Amino acid sequence: MKKLAIFGTSGFAKELLDLALDQGYTDICFLEKEAGQNQTLLGFPVFLESEIVGVANIDFTIGIAAPKIRQKIYEFYPHLNFPNLIHSQATLGFGIREQLHHSKGVIIAAGARVTNSCSFGDFVVVSFNCTIGHDCKFDSYVSIMPGVNLSGCIHVGTGVYIGTNAAILPGKGPLELKKLGEHSIIGAGAVVLKNTLVHTTYVGAPAKELKRND
Repeated sequence: MKKLAIFGTSGFAKELLDLALDQGYTDICFLEKEAGQNQTLLGFPVFLESEIVGVANIDFTIGIAAPKIRQKIYEFYPHLNFPNLIHSQATLGFGIREQLHHSKGVIIAAGARVTNSCSFGDFVVVSFNCTIGHDCKFDSYVSIMPGVNLSGCIHVGTGVYIGTNAAILPGKGPLELKKLGEHSIIGAGAVVLKNTLVHTTYVGAPAKELKRND
């Protein structure tokens, strides 16, 4: 029996339930720091983190879209097993599945399409119906929300959050990638034409700097 515990009870955690079932997990629970007795979510039990993290033979995933929170959870529980979860209806290009063997905690949802010559760090989220072109590089803890298009030759820094239906136009080539600075936020529907700065929010089409994320 495959067992999976999902950190969180938010909407993203509920979406991961579908992915877990697709991947053959039959014994699934959700984890919260504080949970009442006999609490359930979608018919599945909700436990305190402290009740589950010491149990053997359980896989874990993080059902929280915010990059910084995902990073904090992993750094608090680095000894847990965080497998990659790749939906059976996601499309991976040549060599991507093999490349992902070097990563942990990656989530790729149904309908996502990843072409070849891409690389992934740890705990990258690629949500529903995203398209990722060739020669994209993702550092760890990146969140790519539904419907995002990355057109190719893009380096996405650690902790970047890309909002729903944003479009990132391509870099000049594999040796000159467009760069999204670490911990930058790309707003929903934004169209990014240029490199972005670190710790900065961008919105609009074309995307313009809105504020620093200090």
